[in-house]
Amino acid sequence: MNHSIASRLAAAAIGGVLLVGLAGCAASTGASSTKPTSTTWSYGGADGPAHWGAVANACMDTAESQESPIDIVTASLGINAAATPVQTHYASTTFHLENHGHTIEAVPDVAGANTIELDGTTYTLQQFHFHADSEHTVDGVHSDAELHLVHKATDGGVAVLAVFLQPGAASEALAQLFASVPAQGHEIALSTPIDLTNIIPAGSVSAQYDGSLTTPPCTEGVRWNVFLNPVTISAEQLADFTAVYEDNHRPVQPLHGREVDAVPAK
Repeated sequence: MNHSIASRLAAAAIGGVLLVGLAGCAASTGASSTKPTSTTWSYGGADGPAHWGAVANACMDTAESQESPIDIVTASLGINAAATPVQTHYASTTFHLENHGHTIEAVPDVAGANTIELDGTTYTLQQFHFHADSEHTVDGVHSDAELHLVHKATDGGVAVLAVFLQPGAASEALAQLFASVPAQGHEIALSTPIDLTNIIPAGSVSAQYDGSLTTPPCTEGVRWNVFLNPVTISAEQLADFTAVYEDNHRPVQPLHGREVDAVPAK
């Protein structure tokens, strides 16, 4: 997948800007929350994604919806000459883990220690968490898991970096985290600092688009940067998470005319 995407980007650079057959869209200003506002939802049964509209109106699909996650169709990715790669400014930081009943969330102990720059705006890391299977798909295919790094700007805008996870070599950066997954309703402080730079796939093309939170309240106006190259965690590390959350992903949502741009690495 990675070589074919790189080839298309190189061809587009020679032949001019490649346009996607999708209508333009504008992000709304600022998502109001980075966390769900209700505990009355789940990933299956009567409280599953098909019924989230009863929890939050934004979760209902309409012709105007700009919801996440989406299927990223590599053959239809556009190249926006104005798009810029995300710039990460991460530092080695300690985190504590929270199991709030829908995923495992890692919250930095030092606020403001980790930031990104995207589209000229600075966002500060609020937390990162996991989904299994992946929420986004690439050409209709799920990865085994997906990590979301949730950031917020001073104006309330939200940007999320998504990293696909697949079984392979163990992640040293996340070793203590996966070995310390707390039970539901519990928190655990991690003693080993994590440098999130080590979990960003170096040299990866990204897909950027405007979307939403993937859990209720499904707030829109979220800027997404999905790295198309996966990173690896061991099968044992994946099992540490799926033993607690075997299936906590929202199905992909319709594009409804949104642009999805391929952005080369910096």
